[in-house]
Amino acid sequence: MVSSLPLQWSKTGPQGSSPVPPDVHGLPEQFLLTADHYTNPEWIPIEQRAIFRRTWLYAGDGDRLQSGMVWAKSVAGAPLLLVRDNDGELRAFYNLCPHRAAILSPQAGIHPCQKLVCPYHAWVYDLSGDLVGVPSQNQFPESFEKQNFPLRSLRLETWSGFMFVCFDDSAPPLVEFLGSIPEHLGQHRTPATQPLAAKQYTVACNWKNYHDNTLCDYHVAIAHRTTLNQVQGPIRRYQHQLEAFVNLLYTPTTADWQAENPISPALQGRSREGFFTYGIYPNLHLLGLPNGLLAWLHIEPLTVESCQVSLDLYGDPAFCPPTETLLAEFEAFMQEDMVLTESVQQGYASGAYTPGPVNGLESRIIHQQKLIWDALAAVGGTE
Repeated sequence: MVSSLPLQWSKTGPQGSSPVPPDVHGLPEQFLLTADHYTNPEWIPIEQRAIFRRTWLYAGDGDRLQSGMVWAKSVAGAPLLLVRDNDGELRAFYNLCPHRAAILSPQAGIHPCQKLVCPYHAWVYDLSGDLVGVPSQNQFPESFEKQNFPLRSLRLETWSGFMFVCFDDSAPPLVEFLGSIPEHLGQHRTPATQPLAAKQYTVACNWKNYHDNTLCDYHVAIAHRTTLNQVQGPIRRYQHQLEAFVNLLYTPTTADWQAENPISPALQGRSREGFFTYGIYPNLHLLGLPNGLLAWLHIEPLTVESCQVSLDLYGDPAFCPPTETLLAEFEAFMQEDMVLTESVQQGYASGAYTPGPVNGLESRIIHQQKLIWDALAAVGGTE
């Protein structure tokens, strides 16, 4: 095992600092995760417990929820209800009744709702999570009090209207977790910003495999010569920033891209000049361009050898290309990545792979692998 490998690299400096080239001298000689981490199904419950239940997880666009609406969805294998109550406050609850664990809202998706009624015994909850109605209440012991049985809540915080949930009360606040993202991409979402496109893909690879690939700055000029590379430009202009939970590849946009795309007037400074590609622990990516476009790539584990990749594009139609053009551009390089990651998954499963050497352009992979390794080690998962 490789738990003893030290990682000493230059992390982000004071607020407002610029990305810098990667400190290749602080990288380990080989990748931290073995083929077993990508192919052994025994890791699935360990990862749920050690990784996904202990950090902030992207949960969707809060602007989709109007007052008096609930969003039933699964996050990290847990059934959740995201609610905007009648006062406009966003809340997150487990989607189960405290009485006998029945699922309160079995239909996934967004629904108008003024009260939640358990389909099992008709316990009634308001959108603040309080128990307000109990049939045959006089049949319970005298000690029974409705206020003792609210819906179980969990942390929900937002950035730029986007929701994140966290199962762990000891995790840092979301704004601390996101690091420099609010500084660099906080101006991208404006009142004119709209959802432009959304699509989901099932990929035959482990979720960490796809996450690694999207963090890999070594393959872009090779595998994406006619797609993504046309926006990011030559490797010599790559700049990196490694923070506590997120990392960044910053590249000045190419002259060809600038000639074809307007700059959003809402942006200032470096946000007007470059392409921000953030990797966010443990399974999320956020891309931002000077035309105001924001792109989320969310990687959800399905099985040990498959994952669901969700693409969500947001922007101001006045400055972003038409939806059909945008989706085609993203799908072009994503299809290239799907072919690569499915090929790598086959290589991991071959039994012939041992961790290979690390290139400086793969520093963002190591950054996230170290977080994953430490999380697994904290629960004894690497012993």
